[in-house]
Amino acid sequence: MSKNQTTEKAGTVVVVCESQRGRAAAVTEAARDAIRERGYDATVGVIDDLASSTIASADALIAGCWMPGKAPFGDEPMQRMVRWIDSLEPLDGKPIGVFCTYRFFPHTFADTATRTAETEYLLQAKFEEKGGKVASKRAIHVNSIEEDTAALVDTVMEHIPAA
Repeated sequence: MSKNQTTEKAGTVVVVCESQRGRAAAVTEAARDAIRERGYDATVGVIDDLASSTIASADALIAGCWMPGKAPFGDEPMQRMVRWIDSLEPLDGKPIGVFCTYRFFPHTFADTATRTAETEYLLQAKFEEKGGKVASKRAIHVNSIEEDTAALVDTVMEHIPAA
């Protein structure tokens, strides 16, 4: 289906991030495009700009943050994301996709892999505390945003109940 082709939308997916340098925001834009190509509507934004009611009315949620490479684990981006998750209304089994963006240098590969896994695990736990059902987690490298995001979107969309 081409991007200019109009179809009746099957539902809505909200994509939200905590972003400062634009890398996580680039994931939301790539996800928006991938979701729309699959016939769904997509609402995108940053955590401070989306109302809880927008998330509550969506069929699925994809959310994530950037992971600073040199700061201690649990640094500010993740702390802001966790506070935002805590402020949400119950998610009632809504399918969730979790991501974190990263970049690394070869000498820090093991540390980066550990940090991305810890970030994904913590965000998954917080969303599940809110009643969401995490369908996919993905560490997204800044050089492969489109392909990694498409894989995340595909997995989340497989978990949206048929209308």
